[in-house]
Amino acid sequence: MSKVTTEIIGLIEQSCRVAYPDYGKTGDVADSISLPDQAFGDLASSIAMRIAAQLDVAPRTVAEKIVESLPESSLVQQVTIAGAGFINIRLSSSALSTMSTEMTSLHPEAMVDAIGGGKTVAIDYSHPNIGKPMGVHHLLSTIIGDAIKRTMREAGYTVIADNFIGDLGTQFGKLIWAVKQWGDSATIELDPITELQKLYVKFHIESDGDVELDAVARAEYLKLEQGDAENRELWRKIVGWSKAEIQPIYDALGVEFDYMHGESFYEEKMEPILQRGIDEGVFTESQGALVCLSTNEDEPPAILRKSDGATLYLTRDLARIAYWEEAWQPDIMLVVVDEAQSFAQRQLYSVAQKLHLTDAQLTQVNFGRMRFADGSMSTRKGNILLLKDLLTEAETRAHKLVDEKSHGLDAQERAQAAHILAISSIKYNILSQNRLSDIVFDWSSMLNFEGNSAPYLTYTLVRLRSLLAKAAHDQKSQTGGGDHAWAEAVERELVLQLTQYGDTFRRAMSEQKPSHLANYAYLLAQKYNRLYNSLPVLQADGDIRVVRLQLSTIVERTLAHAFRCLGLVVPAKM
Repeated sequence: MSKVTTEIIGLIEQSCRVAYPDYGKTGDVADSISLPDQAFGDLASSIAMRIAAQLDVAPRTVAEKIVESLPESSLVQQVTIAGAGFINIRLSSSALSTMSTEMTSLHPEAMVDAIGGGKTVAIDYSHPNIGKPMGVHHLLSTIIGDAIKRTMREAGYTVIADNFIGDLGTQFGKLIWAVKQWGDSATIELDPITELQKLYVKFHIESDGDVELDAVARAEYLKLEQGDAENRELWRKIVGWSKAEIQPIYDALGVEFDYMHGESFYEEKMEPILQRGIDEGVFTESQGALVCLSTNEDEPPAILRKSDGATLYLTRDLARIAYWEEAWQPDIMLVVVDEAQSFAQRQLYSVAQKLHLTDAQLTQVNFGRMRFADGSMSTRKGNILLLKDLLTEAETRAHKLVDEKSHGLDAQERAQAAHILAISSIKYNILSQNRLSDIVFDWSSMLNFEGNSAPYLTYTLVRLRSLLAKAAHDQKSQTGGGDHAWAEAVERELVLQLTQYGDTFRRAMSEQKPSHLANYAYLLAQKYNRLYNSLPVLQADGDIRVVRLQLSTIVERTLAHAFRCLGLVVPAKM
């Protein structure tokens, strides 16, 4: 929020105290401020509606009384009332010049407070399952989690990303048994993950007609947990094959982790947790299993160890929390999970708190399901849409788009631009949507140079950089602009939009919603393109040119910062 906006808020608060001395809630006026259509003004406040609702008075009457009491200020050119009682303020030219100067002197990093204050965050996201190919459903946790990590780092947190890979569990008993029974080593070595997936699917088909197979698989997994040499060796091969397939996908997405501690990392760390729960009376036996009873009688108990002695994902998750506390003492522990895992995650945190494993803030970031606008995501058994195939399809479509639009690029530049646009389009399509709703994957809108898309934003940023590079090489003055008249609505609304970035960033942080940053970037790009397409920039005269180049510089910095937070990359040319 700019200093000018802060002063305007102060004026309205002062007026509210005079007009309605019995009413006053800290922050109400600030929360009521918005950017109206330029036809109405530069800033709008709905505070009259809030006061009217409390006092049971007509909002317009309240607005009139507030406006009557508003102190005079050199920042304000005009005050009007619209509709039911919106207070609209037209800022003076000097106020807008002050705003512009403030934005010019600040990089986005300085516009954003050091929210993190040096605090440490441990975050887990993506968490693929070993022995299976990564499907498109892994995209959401991976992309949303990576954006949250990047944004928190930009906010001043020390963030440790630890990918909790699923490399243990009863599915390995099924897979090991299937490999022993039906697998051919030579065939598996040629294409490990594809063949392992086929064997896994075959096991499920066969187990539908043979109920004993599940018991056999559980026995194989118990042997693995107990250190059986043959099962251990086969398991190590499966883990190696899987990691070799997963890493190129992360590389293509530009996603990195500080650690990739799988469930197996916590094998030796579970027993102390179990014993602690028993000693403290937090865990109890039930039908041979070790459980933690819920304080809610309607909820099932948390199972820590099965009656056959096998541990569960929850057990290893508790060991993960204990390890994070011991290794890093984070202030926040954050896990990015599908909403279907909400109960399991709440159950985990409940048990962790009963055991006093950490004083960290335990946070879960949920997201909805992915669905395809064209209905192409199949749910038939064994038929998942593979993530690597989706990336290939995206690059093919992006290459076609670049070939159509970027005739001035050579083959290498087109290939680079296509790869960047393919990945950015996938990321932005996810991040621009509210994570709490189903995420719709729509090829037609995500790979489009028009509308709310990565290509639109990327093209805007590339064009901005080209314009600024040309300006840097000419001999015209780059200083001045202090007496700019701000007669153009597109200039005014651009300055006002720029002042919103800090608040938008903080909102994205507090709600853990990258969509706020993504959609801000789109609005900013729209407003800049309106200016660029309707007014001269490089060809403008004198102080007008200086002001518009200053605005262009601020927009470039702000969009680039938003891109960094979202994990988007910009090609050198388009």
